[in-house]
Amino acid sequence: MRNVDPDIPLSNVRTFDAVVADSVAPRRLSVVLLSSFSGIALLLASVGMYGVMSFLVVQRTHEIGVRMALGAQRSDVLRMVIGHAAKLMGIGAAIGLPIAFFTNSALRTLLYQVGPFDLPIFLIVTLILAGVALLASYIPALRAARADPVVALGHDV
Repeated sequence: MRNVDPDIPLSNVRTFDAVVADSVAPRRLSVVLLSSFSGIALLLASVGMYGVMSFLVVQRTHEIGVRMALGAQRSDVLRMVIGHAAKLMGIGAAIGLPIAFFTNSALRTLLYQVGPFDLPIFLIVTLILAGVALLASYIPALRAARADPVVALGHDV
C-alpha cells in the first residue's frame, strides 16, 4: 500500500485469516466449552456406570459361588453375568436414547453446521457406555469365577 500511495493512513492491518478467526472466536469458545463439558459428562457417566455394574456383580458373588460349587463352568458364569449386563445396558439405551433425541433439540441454537440429531455421536457414546458396562461386569465376574467356591460361598456383601 505504501508503494501505491504513501499518503494513505494505515491502521489495524491484519490478514484475512486473522479477521475471520476474530469473527468466529466467540462461537469457537462455545464449541470448545460444550465439547469439554460433554467429554466430562461422558467420563462421569462411565465412572458411575462402572461403579454400579461392578457393585451389581459383586453382590452376586455368593450366587456365583453356589453355581460354581454345583458344577457350573467359568464360561457359563461369565456368559450369564455378561448377558445380564448386556440386558441392563439395552434397557438403559432403549430408555435413554429417545429421551436424548427429544431433549437434544434444545441445543439447536448452539450447534453450527451440526444437526441436533447427529447419529454418529449418539452411536459412539452408546458404544462407549456399552463397552464400559460390559467391562465393569466382566472384571468382577472373572474374579468371582476364578475364586474358590468355598471362599465365594462365605462372601458377605
